[in-house]
Amino acid sequence: MSNIYLETIERVCLGARFSVDLPGRNLKVDGKYVIRNGEYEGELGIAPVTTQEMLEKIETLYQKYKHSIPSERSEAKRNVYFKALREHELDNDDMLYGETRDKAQVSLELYILICILNGCFKWDEITTGSWFWQSENDKDLVILRNWIENK
Repeated sequence: MSNIYLETIERVCLGARFSVDLPGRNLKVDGKYVIRNGEYEGELGIAPVTTQEMLEKIETLYQKYKHSIPSERSEAKRNVYFKALREHELDNDDMLYGETRDKAQVSLELYILICILNGCFKWDEITTGSWFWQSENDKDLVILRNWIENK
């Protein structure tokens, strides 16, 4: 892929299945590895940014995910890193203008994986805490240290 991030999102929007494994550093699309153990061909599609810019982008992507529109397929997923609202918890604006849950999920999870791979997301106890980082803007957004530091 020439741009892993954008092309993966596009494929998911067209119905492709995906899975992101943060600790394992893997991305599968329709059962085939695009990123395996941190190895990939092509361009990741996201330039390195500062820790603050990265965390702000993660918060933005998380809000889109949290308020995204679920489908049968997205509800059937077992391995989910983040909490999203159930359909009956969404308001009218979410239902009218929200992204599909699959698109929002792959955008968020793949962004974090790429930030790990391109060196943006390095665990810093001062910025991110000892065992997890929790957003001050939304306490539901938690990133565990063991997702980032693969020991």
